[in-house]
Amino acid sequence: MSDKEPAVGSQKKSLILRIRKFVAEVRKEVSQIVCPTRHDAGITTLIVCILAFIMSLYLLLVDRSILFIVQSIMG
Repeated sequence: MSDKEPAVGSQKKSLILRIRKFVAEVRKEVSQIVCPTRHDAGITTLIVCILAFIMSLYLLLVDRSILFIVQSIMG
């Protein structure tokens, strides 16, 4: 075994230490998660619904415009 290659036992310890560090970091990040309040969730839902409605109107307008143009060209 050369001097540059770590021993197998050392690699296992290193892997275990990295896994422990990863789990500790995950726990720390998960503890910082804050769920939105009912009010915030309601407002966000309302905004999404309004934007979906506006986009549907826009796409309807674009679709009808393209339809009109194609029908005008085709006769």
